[in-house]
Amino acid sequence: MKRPIPLNNDDKDETKTLLSADELQKRMKGFSITYHLIDLRRDRESFYALTDYIKDMIARYDGTNVPEHWLLISGLCLNLIMDGRLEESQNIIDSIPEKGYLIFLKLGLTVVNPLITYKELMSVFDYLKKIGKSLNSFILTASRPSLLNGFNDFSRIGPFLPKHRDKFINYLKLIYDSSLCPYIYNLCLAEYYYQTNRLLDSEMLVSSSIKKFDIEGEKRILFSSLYLQSKILLAQGKVVKSESFIKDMRKLSGQAGKAEFEYNIDAAEVLFALYDGKISFVNSWLTGNAPDEFADFNMLDLYRYMIKMRCYIATGKYTAVIALAERLRPLVTAGRRHMDLCELDLLIAMSLFAAKNEDDAFKAFARSLKIAKMHRYYRLIADEGEPMLQLLIAYIRKNGETAFLMKILEMTRDMAIRHPLYMKTPLLN
Repeated sequence: MKRPIPLNNDDKDETKTLLSADELQKRMKGFSITYHLIDLRRDRESFYALTDYIKDMIARYDGTNVPEHWLLISGLCLNLIMDGRLEESQNIIDSIPEKGYLIFLKLGLTVVNPLITYKELMSVFDYLKKIGKSLNSFILTASRPSLLNGFNDFSRIGPFLPKHRDKFINYLKLIYDSSLCPYIYNLCLAEYYYQTNRLLDSEMLVSSSIKKFDIEGEKRILFSSLYLQSKILLAQGKVVKSESFIKDMRKLSGQAGKAEFEYNIDAAEVLFALYDGKISFVNSWLTGNAPDEFADFNMLDLYRYMIKMRCYIATGKYTAVIALAERLRPLVTAGRRHMDLCELDLLIAMSLFAAKNEDDAFKAFARSLKIAKMHRYYRLIADEGEPMLQLLIAYIRKNGETAFLMKILEMTRDMAIRHPLYMKTPLLN
């Protein structure tokens, strides 16, 4: 029997555990301020229960009066995206009429759907620029510690950033406050410079942006800035403890940030603990707050899954790495997440190599190297330090030297020297 659609708070019986359309609309109105993606995720079943109602609302829209519960369209589409149901989300987006106020909702959802191509993204921006309008409440990071690889993977635009500053700043003005856009551009450029190992340039850009984001209350972008600064310090071999990184993140992200970033900040703390060789801390997280890939499996936890796979490697759970990585593969592939796909194959290669399966390790490594070379994800490889160094040496011994491999080898060796405890757990010593 199909459950009735709860349109108001007076509905009882079998729909009592689901939020009404009125309540969801109310929550969505505060989405950009207090209603974080993690809250949206918790209300997933309520949005899904209203799917038919939302589709009917779209079909009946005549371009005049805005539908009473129009924000539910965003809630439903974003949940579908987080579940990796990209085609379903795209079908709903495509059904939104290009008229009246809903055209801006359609444009915003089009931009955040990972199925969008770079050409389509530029077309949306050019259209907004032509009509003199902007998109508000744009979700760029999805609570992840990155701008270029946040809700969508925009890392492929990195190589174009240095020579097109004004163009990209003008595009950013279509989704953010104008005063912030030069700083957001600087952070995007800093992330690209970091990947290409221009650490000093990256540090200068990110350091000049942190204060601005803090003053303006842009906690989502501030989190990405602090994380990048921490990664730069690690790459430079600074003698600092993981606790100091995390303390700064928690302090500057504030109480508002706690609700949205706490899970990912916890995961970042685990990553830094791996560099410190704190296996007990890693084990505690694995058995406590780590995401359960057998429960609510969703793309909102993608960063945490990546950290969890590193913990699996550090604790010798190689089969678990392969299982989780292959479960993620179709989702990151469908979403054109090039950096995440590269990272998946890196982790698979490291796991297989540690398990003494050299042939399959080299196949996975070759896949990741191809993507890394194409998109210049140099530090994505080098940051894996000693375990990656051993894999690289063996791979080069079998396949021969290239300029690219030797460049990555030098960077990786430097990271291994600077952080000798990374992955050096009792099982790997």
